[in-house]
Amino acid sequence: MSTWRLPHLERDEHPRVDAAMHLFWAVCAATVLVFILLAALDVINPAEAIAFTVVSLALAVLWLGHSWLGLWRDEKRR
Repeated sequence: MSTWRLPHLERDEHPRVDAAMHLFWAVCAATVLVFILLAALDVINPAEAIAFTVVSLALAVLWLGHSWLGLWRDEKRR
């Protein structure tokens, strides 16, 4: 009986998946940075735009976690 396996996403065998992942992280970063910019310019009030604040915080945590794991992976390879 054969088993069904998901592709390994860290390899370069799937350039479309790799490009989609890079695009996702770029959108996360852009969303967080736009939120910070708008809040700094006092265009939005984070206390009033609760949905945008929660989404931005969640994306910031994901983005920072992804960056931290990337640094950890690079240190492990050395």
